[in-house]
Amino acid sequence: MEERHISLAKISLLIADPDLRIAQGPKWIFAKALPDRSDNLVAAVLLERQEKSLWVVVTVMARFEGQK
Repeated sequence: MEERHISLAKISLLIADPDLRIAQGPKWIFAKALPDRSDNLVAAVLLERQEKSLWVVVTVMARFEGQK
């Protein structure tokens, strides 16, 4: 997140209200166009831990392009 200049608040917004959700087995990719960024979608690869109502962030990507 730090390398891509994406704050925890922005990741929280992305998880709460994604523009795109892609299921990949046990992982999910959530992506969102953030208003203060001029690159493509910002995306996070997440693991859902339902027993703890928790999303684990595996990695964060800038300039993400969804499925075409």
